[in-house]
Formats: sequence, structure tokens, C-alpha cells
Amino acid sequence: MSNEKSREKTVLAAGNEEKGSTRIRSVRFIYGFLAIGYLICVVLQVFFAGMGVFVDSSDLELHRTFANYFEMASIIMFLLSFAGRIKGSLRWLPLGLFALTSLQHMSINFSGLLPAIHTVDALLLFWIALHLTKRSLSWLLLR
Repeated sequence: MSNEKSREKTVLAAGNEEKGSTRIRSVRFIYGFLAIGYLICVVLQVFFAGMGVFVDSSDLELHRTFANYFEMASIIMFLLSFAGRIKGSLRWLPLGLFALTSLQHMSINFSGLLPAIHTVDALLLFWIALHLTKRSLSWLLLR
């Protein structure tokens, strides 16, 4: 009887571990998907800014409003890092994305030369989003 109970516990534990593993893989897939999405959105933001500067200044409105659609993805990535047991820079850099996106909103109201930080900040957003995408790409590949 004792052996049967220990086998049942082992089977149950293995089943729970498998469910946990599936959950972690799913959460990491979503994280990776958001990382790629964020990177694509940053590139689109730069494109929209270019349209506003080089094509038609009325196109800047698209640049002004587009960030509002993806800025919360970084917070979602941070929260997913706990459910997906994601540690290190992949956990904390999404908060950096959020802080830099907030700086983007503020930098356009600075005076003097400080609004130029807006362009440098965009480079940092691109670099961090690219880093997160590269590091999470393996979670998107089907195995």
C-alpha cells in the first residue's frame, strides 16, 4: 500500500510539474511575442517621425499618438517575468523601457537643448527592445 501511495504522489507531482512547465513556456512565448512587438513599434515610431519631418508635418500626429498603443507592453512583460520565472536583465529591462518611454513623453516639453534627448532616448529604446528580442527569441521557436 505504501508503495502505491508513493507512486501516486510521484505521478501527481510529475503531472503538476508538466503543467507548470507548459505554463512557463506559454508565458515566455507571450513575453517574446511582446518583445518583438515592442521592437517593431519602436521602428515604426521612428518611421512616423521621419514621415513628419521629411514628408508632411501633419504626419507627426501619428508619431505623437502611436506610442500610447504599445507603451504598456513593457509593464506586461515585467509582470510576465514573474509568472514565467524569467530572471536577470530580461526581468528588469522592461521597466527600463517603461521609464525611457515616459522620458520620451516628458522630453518634448523640455527647454533649450534638452528636447534633443528625445532622439537619443529613441536609440536606447531600440537597443533595449532589440536585446530583449534577441534574448527571448528562442522561446518563440517551436520545438
